[in-house]
Amino acid sequence: MTVEVKDRTAGMTALVTCRSLARAYGKGANALVAVHSVTCELRQGQQVAVTGPSGSGKTTLLHLLAGLDRPTAGQIAWPALDDHPRGRVGVVFQGPSLLPPLDVAENVALPLIIAGVQDAEARERALIALATIGLADLAGSLPEELSGGQAQRVAVARVLAAEPPLIIADEPTAQLDSNLARRVVDLLTGVASRLEAALVVATHDPQVAARLPATWTMSDGALTC
Repeated sequence: MTVEVKDRTAGMTALVTCRSLARAYGKGANALVAVHSVTCELRQGQQVAVTGPSGSGKTTLLHLLAGLDRPTAGQIAWPALDDHPRGRVGVVFQGPSLLPPLDVAENVALPLIIAGVQDAEARERALIALATIGLADLAGSLPEELSGGQAQRVAVARVLAAEPPLIIADEPTAQLDSNLARRVVDLLTGVASRLEAALVVATHDPQVAARLPATWTMSDGALTC
């Protein structure tokens, strides 16, 4: 089913297009179909909540959109990203995603360095991103010294520093209380608006979903609206 969201992004550049997209794990009678027959389009600046129960295919769909996984059927393309999402998609995961040996600033700078940015520039951009979201005082802290909410905010700072045109967040508030969840969602939507980036947030929390302008719903691997 084609998902059409009528909002201010109408007519803007399509970042991701999916046609009859499917992802199955295993083969034959034992195959698990996590996503099937998904047709959708995500445009620049669009902010979407992907809802649905556990096991509905939300994470698999997000991994496909981010280019972290490959479909077993159908087509996916990133027309505005030269059909190559690597290094152009910022991802905020549900669980811990910071490297324990690195301090906060180094964790934020690392994706930039991997992408070829010089160390000094990467660190400067990391410090600016941390200051922008109010975490400059944690730049020298190690991940083990952070609360869950602080760690997720650092993950958002990492996205801000990289300035990607597409941000994918997989259940970023699942381990947070309602107040921290609200702050993280505010940060994600604020960063996306600042960058004019598309934002996709998978969530099982209706309060989180209500904070985004559009909602897509996953059920048994199918996408509906």
